Amino acid sequence: MPDRKGAKPRTRGAKPLTQRDWLFGSRPRRMALEALLSAEPGAQWSKARLARAAGVSPHGGIDEHVDGFVRIGLLERRDGGYALAEPAPPYLASLEALVSQLHALPDR
Repeated sequence: MPDRKGAKPRTRGAKPLTQRDWLFGSRPRRMALEALLSAEPGAQWSKARLARAAGVSPHGGIDEHVDGFVRIGLLERRDGGYALAEPAPPYLASLEALVSQLHALPDR
């Protein structure tokens, strides 16, 4: 089913890994990271919004990824949703640089 804004349809099950995805072990995890890191400072995220950004079902398709982001200190619960942790984890700048540099690889 296509997203309201004309995004690609979400599909259930494992997603094929592209060269950009390999380091993250999951295409939706990489896409969620890209969305989080490219958002305006202080952006709030619901699980449903992050699921849409990652191209997965908002009904549980992002739960494990969000839980992992919280466990590693990247996200924190805030005002009924999630936001990048404050203070930022020490690896944030390196992660942003890595994700940015991976844009040079094909996303297919």
